[in-house]
Amino acid sequence: MNHPQVEPVKLLRSSVFSTLIAKLSLVLVLIIGTVGLGVFLASQAWMRVYYEELTQKLNFDIAMYVTGEYHLMQGESDQPSTEVVKQLAHQAMIINPVVEVYLLDTSGKIIGHDLPPESVLRQQVPLGPIKAFISGQHEFPLRGIDPRSENANKVFSAAELRQGDKLQGYLYVILGGKAYDNIEDGLNDSYSRTMVLTLILLISIVAVVTGLFVFRLLVQRLSRLSRKMHSFAQHELPQVSSDPIQQAIAQDEIELLQHTFDSMSGQIKQQFNLLREADATRRELISNVSHDLRTPLATIQGYLETLLIKNSNLSEQERLDYLNTAMKSSRRLGQLIGDLFELSKLESHHTRPNFEQFSLAELVFDTAGEFRLEAEAKSLQIEIDNRENNALVYADISLMQRVFENLIRNAIAYTPEGGRILINIQADPASSGRIQVAVADTGRGISDEDLPHIFDRFYANPDRSRQDVIATGLGLAIVKRILDIHTSEVRVASKLNQGTRFEFELPRQAA
Repeated sequence: MNHPQVEPVKLLRSSVFSTLIAKLSLVLVLIIGTVGLGVFLASQAWMRVYYEELTQKLNFDIAMYVTGEYHLMQGESDQPSTEVVKQLAHQAMIINPVVEVYLLDTSGKIIGHDLPPESVLRQQVPLGPIKAFISGQHEFPLRGIDPRSENANKVFSAAELRQGDKLQGYLYVILGGKAYDNIEDGLNDSYSRTMVLTLILLISIVAVVTGLFVFRLLVQRLSRLSRKMHSFAQHELPQVSSDPIQQAIAQDEIELLQHTFDSMSGQIKQQFNLLREADATRRELISNVSHDLRTPLATIQGYLETLLIKNSNLSEQERLDYLNTAMKSSRRLGQLIGDLFELSKLESHHTRPNFEQFSLAELVFDTAGEFRLEAEAKSLQIEIDNRENNALVYADISLMQRVFENLIRNAIAYTPEGGRILINIQADPASSGRIQVAVADTGRGISDEDLPHIFDRFYANPDRSRQDVIATGLGLAIVKRILDIHTSEVRVASKLNQGTRFEFELPRQAA
């Protein structure tokens, strides 16, 4: 089946403002501009509150001093002394032009001042703030109503007017009168406010420039990573390596992202290489298998067609020879197909070994007995040297039986008549917890050129016959895979015309 080729995604930017650095810069400018404006407004409000608190604390006792120096009420009549109030207001205006003085009765009603009557819009002052001020238990700035405004509140100073123990009224002094408001309105465009605004603007510009520089440094790494990922998406796999120590000491998220991408792309590239190797192996395997399946099938088909066509002209012995040859090819075909399925299951990890403890010597004797007739047909001797009586090993008994069957079958196939096959069982000299097993023969041996490839599936040497390829190609590949499952390494030593020896170890107990 032909799969459609997926075209790589082409990444296009709509404009320069769609870049990450542009978006970050815009956000930075908006944030700093908003913060700058907020700081300016907050500083103005804070300065006003600070001035009011400072003014009220500095003039806290002004009303009390005035009441001590001037007699603002006429005797016990509780009537204001108009001349004294005017004189006091006049002197206060000279000393502090923003001060306004009011004389209140005991209910808070204004009964005396030196201001134009039409400018005083309120005739009653609430006594709550005045009493809180006199008690001194309220935090400053403390505001009271401004009689010359319908809704404004201002800081003030106040004191009680007493005749002996009798409360006659209150002296109420506004510390930021109409003159103060006029002066403040004139300062809206003053040098000080312009200086503050200019300073905040300069600080904002410096912050924006610094932020843009820092953003550019940070985004440069993201840009490099983006280009690398784009290149990766175009199937231009980079040569990267994954270093777990580097990942552990990544300084920030960008660096960690960089290491993670490098690790991911490295693994993907490795998987691509493995897929390419697997595909090449698959093609080679299909080619070899198709040839090896075709050979016994052609033999079977040829002899059966001969029997059908020439059946009446063949003798009984010829018919029997043809049927035996077809049966032998059928067995070869069945063995090859079985080996292919078994190796496929082993390599796909579908086979789950059933580890148990069993007697290795007993398994070896039983397996060797299965080949006694084949060995006798070639006048071969199968000897078992068991130096570990009743040696117990921890492995999968059925898989290990397959290992011994393949090794003994190979030994019989490659050992000439009159030869010898030796199976040795002994304790591993390097580890008392393992048993060493060796299967050796006196066969024709393996050349140094072929020795590194004997565990490859269907390894074919031009000097080797196809039957030799079948005998070594799958049987030994299955042996190696089974021993890999048992975490045991198989070793082979061979000399031409002298024989071959396979060795491996098995544990006595579970690890």
